[in-house]
Amino acid sequence: MKKLDRYILRELFTPFAYSLLILTFIFLVNFLIRSMDRILGKGLSLWVILEFVGLNLAWMLALAIPMSVLVAVLLAYGRMASDHEITAMRSGGISLPRILRPALIFATVVAAFTIYFNNNILPDLNHRARLLGGAIYRLRPDLNIAPGYFIDDLPQYTIRVNEVTPTGLKNIVIFSKDNQESQVSIYADYGHLTVAGDHIIISLYNGEKHRLDMKKLDDYRRERFDSTRIAIPVTNMQLERTNRAARGDREMSSAQMREKVRVYEESVEQLKRKIQTIYQTSPFGKTGDSLRSVTTFLDTVQKKPVNYDTPEMRDNREWNRTIEKIRGEMRIMESYHKQINRLKVEVHKKYAMPVACLVFVLIGAPLGIMTRKSSWTLGVAIGMFFIYWAFLIAGEELADRLMITPFMAMWLPNLIMGAVGLWISYQAMRERRVLSATWARFWRRRKQGTDESNSN
Repeated sequence: MKKLDRYILRELFTPFAYSLLILTFIFLVNFLIRSMDRILGKGLSLWVILEFVGLNLAWMLALAIPMSVLVAVLLAYGRMASDHEITAMRSGGISLPRILRPALIFATVVAAFTIYFNNNILPDLNHRARLLGGAIYRLRPDLNIAPGYFIDDLPQYTIRVNEVTPTGLKNIVIFSKDNQESQVSIYADYGHLTVAGDHIIISLYNGEKHRLDMKKLDDYRRERFDSTRIAIPVTNMQLERTNRAARGDREMSSAQMREKVRVYEESVEQLKRKIQTIYQTSPFGKTGDSLRSVTTFLDTVQKKPVNYDTPEMRDNREWNRTIEKIRGEMRIMESYHKQINRLKVEVHKKYAMPVACLVFVLIGAPLGIMTRKSSWTLGVAIGMFFIYWAFLIAGEELADRLMITPFMAMWLPNLIMGAVGLWISYQAMRERRVLSATWARFWRRRKQGTDESNSN
């Protein structure tokens, strides 16, 4: 490795490390704010809290690494440009592609590590984080009450609260469950929950209790109360972990997801054959019709009335049943296609986001040279990354709706941003100040419009 390469790599490493640390810290603070109510007040040990935070650091790193590359190349090349080092290199006959080569090597190494991390480390850590988060959520269910939702974590009872205040709960509804002999419904204006040993104590005020005997449905009792208490034994006051849980799409490697896609595709083929069989054995079916003709048929066919029990109405009933069968299987097949697209999106994302490190070099390095370490360099980096992230989110949404392919959803942002990066690099090679010219034109037009409005 030549001295120039080593020098530029050293210039890149320091801002990369600092930006990775700062961005991860920002993600961590946001995560802690959102998860504070799930952690505090549950009697968790410091080790468990650190483990929960540490496991969730994995996905934060996966997001922060590409953005850190963009910030690093902007700052490094901006600093060298502001100190006229880039000018000296160009004057010495060193071309811009040669100056960018160390950054591309750096981004390639980072991208290779990120691909390995996304496939071999991140899925297991995401899975363990979800399992630990679920165990924490189930611990001390009295702290998990969210207003407006039915809470089913408490044994024997389901509870719904309209409002949670610092002083307690308001508009409480409680239903008994798993009781085959009687059904109990309790309504209270307000109350509160406390923990006493291994019991949850629900104190209720100003309400009614309704009890229905399930064996004698005419035995219904209603009683009003000023105050009452319910003691519910709870066994999960200690943190109980489990390793038996299905993995989500972000908890699997690309190989595991491809295997799941293969299983889903086999199910889709079975559904296609089933639909063909239903259609061909129906009164309006024809042997050899393709699935496309079945779909066209469903788009044009209408159900027929079945008001009377006549031979014609019985044929209409069979006609309607066939339509419902085919449409039901079509809905199942569409859900399989959505699952397949969702998994393929995640597979492509594991590679597309690391490759974005190379794209960000093509954008960040020439922008850094043009801006020359200006005060809004970091803003440019954040703006570029959010544009890229918006492309990813939009592509993922379109792929989930079966409007575009998963490949296009994840790789089109790289292609678009890469084309922009190549254009900016080309302008930098020709020593054109693209941003300065653009801003100059913008301010000229704005000033001209202001002058015209003042003269009027």
